[in-house]
Amino acid sequence: MKKKSKANFVNPFIFLLFCIALFLGFKINEKQNWIQIPAIGTWLPYENWFQFYDHEVSASIEYHHLVDDMYTNGTNSCASLFDGIVLKTDEESVTVLHDNGVLGVYAQLEDVVVKGDERVLKGQSLGIFKDSLKLEFKKDDQKLSYEEVVKL
Repeated sequence: MKKKSKANFVNPFIFLLFCIALFLGFKINEKQNWIQIPAIGTWLPYENWFQFYDHEVSASIEYHHLVDDMYTNGTNSCASLFDGIVLKTDEESVTVLHDNGVLGVYAQLEDVVVKGDERVLKGQSLGIFKDSLKLEFKKDDQKLSYEEVVKL
């Protein structure tokens, strides 16, 4: 007769305990806010996988240079130049890490309509500005002009 091994019971039990400890750790971190963990949905550009929703986006995004880093686009809506993830927002600026590696700061906004860790699409509104907005771009820690970014 064969003896049944305790390993058949112990291995799944240890795995279950590990999953419970991991879940409790995430819940405690959620309450204590020790480590900022973005939502899993923000890590993946899944909007191209499933087309179940509509997003209003403008046909083409074009900003016109005024002076220094100040731009306008003929409207008062600030639109994202590329798909990306919103890294940070405050009362008057939005920082977006675009999928092409460009870090874009859209500043001097009167109203911000996106939140941190939100996935944005090309042409999606980030906020509203009055007369002009400030655009700053970096890639690999080097400052890029708007004209260089548009060519990427």
